[in-house]
Amino acid sequence: MEAKEKKLFHSRPLFYSFLAMLLAISTTKFLFDGQTKYIVFVVALLAVLTVYCFWSKSFLSLILILAFFLFGMGWFYVGVSTFEGNVYSSTCHVQGRISDDISYSSYGNSANVVLKDVYINGEKESNIKLQIYIENQNQFSAGDIIEFDAEVDNAQLFSLGQFNNSYYRDRTPYTSQVSIEDVTLLGNDLNFDESFRLEMKDVLYEHMGERNGAVAMAVLFGDKSEVEIDIYESYRTSGIIHLLTVSGLHVSFLIGLLGFFLKKLKVKGILNFAICVIFLSLYAYICGFAPSILRAGIMGLVLLGAKLSGKCYDNLTTLGLAGIVILLVSPLSALDLGFLMSFFCVLGIFVITPWMTKVLRKVFPKFVAESFAVSIGAQIGILPFVAQIYAGINLLTFFVNLIVIPIFSVVYPVLFVGVFLAALLPFFGFILQVCGGGLTLVFEISSFFGQTYLITWLEPFDIFFTAAMFVLFFLLSKFFMVSKKVKVVSCLVVSCIGVVFAVVPYIPTTPKPALSYAFNYSTGVVLLTNSQNSSILVDCGYTDFTKRLLDATNVSDVSAAFVLNRTTANIDTVRELGIDYLFRTGSGQGYDEEILVNLGETYTLDGFEFSFAENDGRLVGLEITFDSTKVLILRNVNISEDVLENLSENAYDFVLIGKKTDYADYFSSQSRVLSYYRNDFSDASFLESGNVSYVINGNNYKRRVID
Repeated sequence: MEAKEKKLFHSRPLFYSFLAMLLAISTTKFLFDGQTKYIVFVVALLAVLTVYCFWSKSFLSLILILAFFLFGMGWFYVGVSTFEGNVYSSTCHVQGRISDDISYSSYGNSANVVLKDVYINGEKESNIKLQIYIENQNQFSAGDIIEFDAEVDNAQLFSLGQFNNSYYRDRTPYTSQVSIEDVTLLGNDLNFDESFRLEMKDVLYEHMGERNGAVAMAVLFGDKSEVEIDIYESYRTSGIIHLLTVSGLHVSFLIGLLGFFLKKLKVKGILNFAICVIFLSLYAYICGFAPSILRAGIMGLVLLGAKLSGKCYDNLTTLGLAGIVILLVSPLSALDLGFLMSFFCVLGIFVITPWMTKVLRKVFPKFVAESFAVSIGAQIGILPFVAQIYAGINLLTFFVNLIVIPIFSVVYPVLFVGVFLAALLPFFGFILQVCGGGLTLVFEISSFFGQTYLITWLEPFDIFFTAAMFVLFFLLSKFFMVSKKVKVVSCLVVSCIGVVFAVVPYIPTTPKPALSYAFNYSTGVVLLTNSQNSSILVDCGYTDFTKRLLDATNVSDVSAAFVLNRTTANIDTVRELGIDYLFRTGSGQGYDEEILVNLGETYTLDGFEFSFAENDGRLVGLEITFDSTKVLILRNVNISEDVLENLSENAYDFVLIGKKTDYADYFSSQSRVLSYYRNDFSDASFLESGNVSYVINGNNYKRRVID
């Protein structure tokens, strides 16, 4: 036993290789963007790992892990390159087929769809995320083939450090908007999986009603598009939102159900395994090959294969194998919060549950202890991601899951069988009605516990806090079989890194002037900071997006906001950020500290000199000078050539042109031209570099990516 305790990796090369690959893919962008905390984190982690491997003479393990880490770094760029689409700089003719996941805005005036089988200007292209402004919700149906003329923009994978999961999951590198009157319907054509899901949807809605039917579609096939907001919020606040996402829990129920029938039919051996492979493959296909289903399916098949061959089954090794397979097929899944929650939920169960079960069985009966242990392990595993997405955790979540999971474990298999029986023979619809009652009961329980005040609000976890948490719960488990000395050293290393980075923000530094710009499809925000450490915002964007920009640039206080593009101005953002003043032209919008200024006149504020540029009494842009740096920010409106020529006679250091890429020709010879979209003219663009910050030192400008 002593010999085993000295092995840190304990014969799990696939699992630790997967973790190395996951680490590489999820940090590569930040490493090459020069973000210090990620560089320090990765270097420290690899250094500690290397030292220990040399100490324990685990050279083969070290080589394997480093190889997967280096491979993962390259694989990240493979994932990015396979997502990138062509750049379309003018209005395009688009033809495509609407998939079955149509969702409507809360106001009912627009439909959001994914266009498949897309042709742009006659050339076959990838999918498009399309927003159609409609008059009513019955104007389109799944499978409709439509065509229209519109601008086609490139969907970006990153926005101020956040990975845009939905674009990557739906394989949609393009986004567009169009009005209903500009759309022509050409016909209708559904794929098999789409037809199947719609058929099942009709059956569920007929026998369960739309409310429970939408929940049933979510738990059976992963379609949450029509789940009512009160149900979704109730599940989320009570801590059972995982039930609405098809995952390992659902797959385990299905494998158990299938295994029960195969056992009754006395199907064994290879035939049993083959049937399970076919069943899980079809189910994954129907559900759109979601990462959580693939992970659970691979692990389930490995378990069945191990039983068939008489080989030993190891949970963590199988988890690592499933992770590597998924990352090889879909590299950027490592950045998908759904993927991460799925894996770390299972990891928490594998690692924490056995140890926690032994502790709880001293107090509770076996069933209660195991249920609590599973719930605790799962919640610890996903805690960082819950903090990132939902900002809070219900302290009664463990009790809710203890009550709900047994109910769900009965309802779900019956629901799965019932929908197929009812589709064949409507007589069996009563089974779905009973299941509808079960789903209603789950909702009532979640509503009761979701209203509790026992909710702890969490700030998004820093990478070091997250790492420390996972290291600590590994060290507490029996799976991490190391000596007490190694446990102490590991804890000290993580603690020291955490202390260092907790102190660093409080070390006084000399402020550096900077210009930062960010764009998030529908809104753009410009942030300027001068040597006096004063900051201003140009166009406020949406609250969450602007807050992320301030966090990324370490700006805690903004003196004023300026409105150029009124469609993007968000007065609530100004209020919520506690900005002192709002400068704008024209009529006011009701902000308490709003200051109306005259076009063409020059004003000063906290080291900034600014004026609103005009033409014939019409606002065309904002001129700002700070620390000998002159900036021009143009509105996203049509500006005449003579006005652009007049403006270009000034010696601007930076010109922000937004979406109007044709403006770049007037300024590119003497200025750094920054664009939201296009990279064919500009010195830096959102398309090329993501959201960017320029640190200004005299006439020298150091660019860094803040995504």
